[in-house]
Amino acid sequence: MPLSGCARRLCALGRRGVTSLEFAVTASLTVTLIFGSAEAAKYSFTLQSLRAAAGEAARSVMLRGGANMSAGVPPCQGLSGALPGATARVRYLDATKVTATLAGCATNGGVSSVNVTLLYPYTFSIPIFGRRSETLAESAQAVFN
Repeated sequence: MPLSGCARRLCALGRRGVTSLEFAVTASLTVTLIFGSAEAAKYSFTLQSLRAAAGEAARSVMLRGGANMSAGVPPCQGLSGALPGATARVRYLDATKVTATLAGCATNGGVSSVNVTLLYPYTFSIPIFGRRSETLAESAQAVFN
């Protein structure tokens, strides 16, 4: 039985409604995927920058400890305090927010080791699972003789 003009218009309107619904679902998933990928990339880049800063901090500690040993001073003396070289090569991180701690300085058989830990507050652009911020931590060990 052929459809009347009114029935045809209702069928066409229903198809347009389904298309709009499909677009809304697909677009929202696509936008979520794009913003989630950007947030994951930012988080990963910040973490990698913190790792590089931890390596630079360990290098700075090794230079100080080596200078102490060359001067005849105990290697662990004067290693605490600010580590200005830690964020010099890592421009992405805000140097004022990086917290460096040194712990476990020990000398055994002429070889000294120090653990360096850097903390950096990370703020999510988009809250993931209700978390707005997190403190990232990265450690490195400086060994020198």
